[in-house]
Amino acid sequence: MTSLILYATKTGATEQCAKILSEALPDSTLCNIQIDKPNIEKFDYIILGAGVRDGKIYKPIRDFIKKNQNELLNKQMGYYICNEKPKKTEEIIEQNIPADLKKAAICIESFGGYKAYAAPKEGADQLKGIFVDRIKSFSEHFK
Repeated sequence: MTSLILYATKTGATEQCAKILSEALPDSTLCNIQIDKPNIEKFDYIILGAGVRDGKIYKPIRDFIKKNQNELLNKQMGYYICNEKPKKTEEIIEQNIPADLKKAAICIESFGGYKAYAAPKEGADQLKGIFVDRIKSFSEHFK
């Protein structure tokens, strides 16, 4: 089974999570939606990842969901967000992922994150605030 890990990132947390996921899923293709526009038809699983700002998932992923909602319903889907406010996770998911897509999803998870102004500097621990164990557990659903 082939997997597409499609993400959009502003500060890098979502990309770091996507890379860890791709290592856990050997038959996966990693794609930054801001650079490439993949053909989702050729993948068995699609995992969408997005950072969160002010309670909204990053716009490129919001737009992708809106544009491809019907096609996504025919796929085995997973969603992850990178948000630094764990108490807001359920609310963010509720407000950003359409009900039919949530219902059809294999799993939806928050991998943690950090505030934009606290993003790790180059050379620092890029996984600060990221729950790597959650990424590994999430990946088990797509094997």
